Amino acid sequence: MEKTTNNKRKQTLLDEIYSLRKEMMIYGSTKGLTNQKTIELSQKLDNALNKYQLTS
Repeated sequence: MEKTTNNKRKQTLLDEIYSLRKEMMIYGSTKGLTNQKTIELSQKLDNALNKYQLTS
């Protein structure tokens, strides 16, 4: 049971990572890499990647 829950948690994090990465790339390419929203998305992506790494 715990393994299934962990797999679901990992998949949820992967979905979040892909979504954040896509959104950040769009903002970065249209608004610039120093745009506040791009930076916020980058930080959220970093946090999601760190959480994912801890579940592995």
